[in-house]
Amino acid sequence: MLKIALIDDEKIVLRGIAALMKKEPGFELVGTAENGIDGLQMILETKPDIVMTDIRMPGMSGLEMIKKAKKEVPESIYIVFSGFNEFKYVKEAIGLGVIDYLEKPVTVPKLREVLKKAGDLYNYQKNYQEMTRNLEKADRVYVEKFLRDLYENPQKEEEILQMIMEKDGKFRNIHSVCVAKVCETQRQEIDDYREIIHKMTFEMIEGNPVEVYSFYEKECLMIVYFNFGAMEFPFREKLKKKKKEIEDREDLFTVGFSRTHREIYEISKAFEEAGSALQYARYLEMEEAVCIDEVEYSEPLPGELNQDQESLEFNFRMGQYEECRRQIQTYIGYLKSMDLIPELFVRKCRELLYLLQRMFNEAGTEKEQYLDIDYQELQQQISESKIAEWTLEQTELIFSKAEKSREDDSCWAVREVKNYVEHHYAQGISLDEAAENVHMSKTYLSMLFKKEEGITYIKYLTKIRMEKAMEFLQKGYKAKEVCEMVGYHDYKYFSTQFKKSTGMTLDNYKKSL
Repeated sequence: MLKIALIDDEKIVLRGIAALMKKEPGFELVGTAENGIDGLQMILETKPDIVMTDIRMPGMSGLEMIKKAKKEVPESIYIVFSGFNEFKYVKEAIGLGVIDYLEKPVTVPKLREVLKKAGDLYNYQKNYQEMTRNLEKADRVYVEKFLRDLYENPQKEEEILQMIMEKDGKFRNIHSVCVAKVCETQRQEIDDYREIIHKMTFEMIEGNPVEVYSFYEKECLMIVYFNFGAMEFPFREKLKKKKKEIEDREDLFTVGFSRTHREIYEISKAFEEAGSALQYARYLEMEEAVCIDEVEYSEPLPGELNQDQESLEFNFRMGQYEECRRQIQTYIGYLKSMDLIPELFVRKCRELLYLLQRMFNEAGTEKEQYLDIDYQELQQQISESKIAEWTLEQTELIFSKAEKSREDDSCWAVREVKNYVEHHYAQGISLDEAAENVHMSKTYLSMLFKKEEGITYIKYLTKIRMEKAMEFLQKGYKAKEVCEMVGYHDYKYFSTQFKKSTGMTLDNYKKSL
């Protein structure tokens, strides 16, 4: 049954055509209007399959109404009525995509003829759109299968990417590619979770020439964004904004983002980066989208290392030095097995020590200890075994000093931050500000804080704010006053956080006092 809307400023015409429509099988009259303004509103509300309208009407002409309606309901088919000597308007109507016109007075044979034409066109468009959707769906399934295969078999990257580009040549001309790895933080149906993420990402694109593909990897959703436009697309910023918009619905999830790469042949690297970023975000229970760029020193050790060895930095920051020692031994053994020329072997060892030195120095202490290494001695080693031996001695020196430093000062920074929060909780202290106050990187402070306190810095700050909020409410302050007193500027967000922390709404808590 095709839905028809009828608009004409002559009531007799409306009644006559409406009466004819009732006798035509396969058509349903969903509404009538006597002017263009009401007609436009009716079209937007009923979304008819066919619109039949007069050209000249008071308030808004039929042509102006069609122009505006097509922006919101482009799939509708339009037919116009015209009077004698209105052919110039008919020509303009045809230019707007109107499929036919009926001269007044409208006859039954002509009405049936134009309705059949409109019905045939509607069915053709519907079938064509369905066929197009099925083809696009099939192509999408193929591309997503290829991407999953690439994720599981990165060593076959070139072969798999060739298949993707053969499937659709547009992938040869991408501007950039970015990968997000998403993990839900609540238990819900997997289809519901995927629908939430897809809806958010498609809204994020907002008509830009970006295509989104996804597949599941264990409990995570891998999302690949291909930008086919000429301009850079701010993937991370857009996703962070969209994620914030749906937080009030408590559709919570954690996101790790890769860098934005300009080559399709860097997708495997992007998969790894997104996974590493998510690892940090999940461990630190961060509620925002985290890009690999935000994880300091996130680059793996120099050389062709596997994914297990790339966790050296994570283990170092967590104080898991025995695991670090094992990884270093493995890496040095790998370098020796490569039969490198002396200059390259020395450079690789020096780069390794640079990395460890930087991580040691970034940890700092109350006295801001720093570690110096005499790299001239490394240049003076004359054999492979001597170079390896000297490098391992220096790494052991770094680990020993790091262990002692952690024993002496592991709690100092956490105590200092907790004291700072106690006196400045109403000022919206960011993790960056807290880290700067104790001369540490935010990544290291996050790990240290969670290790010592069992919760993340952000959750600790929220806990203190909620405790203070309950104190102020007990003293008789109004909820909106308390909101500002504990450092929140958005009352709705404050209410949500209060309920999550206490299990009670603000009103119920006040009633319980």
